[in-house]
Amino acid sequence: MWLYAAAIASYIGIFAGSTPYGWSSPAIPMYRKPDSPVQISEDEGAWIASMFMLGCAMGPLMTLVIAHIAGRKTLLIAASVPWFIGWAMIVFARTPAELLIARLISGTGTGTCFAVLPMYLGEISPPKIRGILLTAIMMASRVGILFSYILVPLVSLQTSALVSLLLPIPFVCCFIWLPESPYHFMRRGRRDDASKALTILRGTKDIHTELNTIETSVKAEMANNGGLGQIFFVPGNRRSMTVGAVLGLIQQLSGSQAIMMYTQSIFDQANVGLEGKYLAIILGIIQIICTGLCAVIVDRNGRRPLLLFSCIGSLISTGAVATYFNLQASKISTSSIEWLPATGCMFYVVFYSLGLAPLPTTVMGELFPTNIKSLACVIVVFIANFTGFVVGKTYQLISHSMGTHVAFWLFTFFNVLGTIYIWFCVPETKGKTLQEIQAELHHKKGESDKKIPA
Repeated sequence: MWLYAAAIASYIGIFAGSTPYGWSSPAIPMYRKPDSPVQISEDEGAWIASMFMLGCAMGPLMTLVIAHIAGRKTLLIAASVPWFIGWAMIVFARTPAELLIARLISGTGTGTCFAVLPMYLGEISPPKIRGILLTAIMMASRVGILFSYILVPLVSLQTSALVSLLLPIPFVCCFIWLPESPYHFMRRGRRDDASKALTILRGTKDIHTELNTIETSVKAEMANNGGLGQIFFVPGNRRSMTVGAVLGLIQQLSGSQAIMMYTQSIFDQANVGLEGKYLAIILGIIQIICTGLCAVIVDRNGRRPLLLFSCIGSLISTGAVATYFNLQASKISTSSIEWLPATGCMFYVVFYSLGLAPLPTTVMGELFPTNIKSLACVIVVFIANFTGFVVGKTYQLISHSMGTHVAFWLFTFFNVLGTIYIWFCVPETKGKTLQEIQAELHHKKGESDKKIPA
């Protein structure tokens, strides 16, 4: 019971922290209207949209010093503070600079949450449901994005920011009562506290076998210093780091940031009959449905097949959108295929949500051993979000200077590279305990063959 309560409370936090993701798509066009409280240029709009991702990259770096001392739970609660500050600044903003700073601050909280939450849920979950609990993180994120897509066009910009400011309150009120990760307690030498936390999370006192497994695993991993040397010079750790980082890169370079941040602009540019803001809402609904489907089937079908299916579908979708804008740039009539960019973007969201959106976070919560988990997750989240910041900003530059088709051909190219990498390099973690995954990564055959009780 408490395990699911912890998961639900975590999803409330991800929901609150993801509303800024979707905010920029409907808000930036509204800020460019004559009656806007802040007048912004097109370039300033691109910076405001992408600055959130830079904050997401910076946030995890700020947690490194206190990650193991404060614990997962404390850091997740602390992540709500930048959300309060960021939304409050947007309510009262009167200059583009204030909007930029507000977005940067909000991003630090969201980046921290996305770095720490996979660690927390990965450590408190038994193997048989760990996949669905970790994958549902991105489903909650997509609900937050859809919330912004719907809310912002219906109310004033200040009202939408004020409503968003209230969203972290339920998260804090719920999460403050939940137990800390047993792995964190064990790492701090607090075995009794780890036992109590595990008893609460499992709803039974019969936790001695799992507790001993956690203790043995943590002691073995903590015998080695968890610094950069352990990440890059230990082959198994280096492999897990590479997989996590590359999946984060593929996730961002596949086109997700451009489509999420500029959904409305892309559809308006494509001369689709339906207004861009309504198509953005449709896309948000599709994201939730498909991410939820991924969460349901991930523990049955596995991570790797879904990632492959997602990446191949994404490259076909971005290729279709690129073809449309390529024809448009070549002055070839596109009147008979006006439906193609909207359809391509929608199919992209379907395929992206079935794998590339949720599963890099899922895999990140499973691959890293305790002694490097905090540092490795921070590095992966930094790489992914900094890449998202670069993509969000350069998309606008490339689209205006070279054409939208060039940007989407680049996305297609990266999806091809991603498909190749996933096929040859990404391991399957379905149904394995964290200890079994580490044994496999480090080629300890005897340990990986021995079944460890869940």
